[in-house]
Amino acid sequence: MSSFFRNKCPSCKSAPIFSGIYAMNSKCPSCGIEFEKESGYFIGAMIASYFLGVFLALPVLLALVFYFKISMELAIGATILQTFLMQPVLFRYSRILWIQIEHHLTQAIHSKNPPHS
Repeated sequence: MSSFFRNKCPSCKSAPIFSGIYAMNSKCPSCGIEFEKESGYFIGAMIASYFLGVFLALPVLLALVFYFKISMELAIGATILQTFLMQPVLFRYSRILWIQIEHHLTQAIHSKNPPHS
C-alpha cells in the first residue's frame, strides 16, 4: 500500500510509475514490468477516477450544504471546481490504483495456479 501513495512500482517498489505530472513511464525503469499492458488498459482507471472523485467531492458537498449552510447551487459549483482542480491528482492516483489492483490480482492468480514445468 505504501507504493501506492509513493508512486512506486507495485513489483519492485523502488522506481516511480510517473515521471512528471501526466508523463507516465511505459515500463518500470528498475524491474521492467510494463505499466500499460495494451490499448484500452486504463479504462478501468477511468472508473476508479470517477469513484475517487465522488469519494473526495461528496463529503465536501455535504459539509458545505449541511454544516456551512451554503445554498445547493453554490455548493455544487464549489464541488465542481474542486473536482476540476483535483484532476491531476485523480488522473495519477486512479492509474496507480489500477496498476496496483491488476498487479496484486495477477500475483494472487499466479500463486494459486503456478505454471507447469
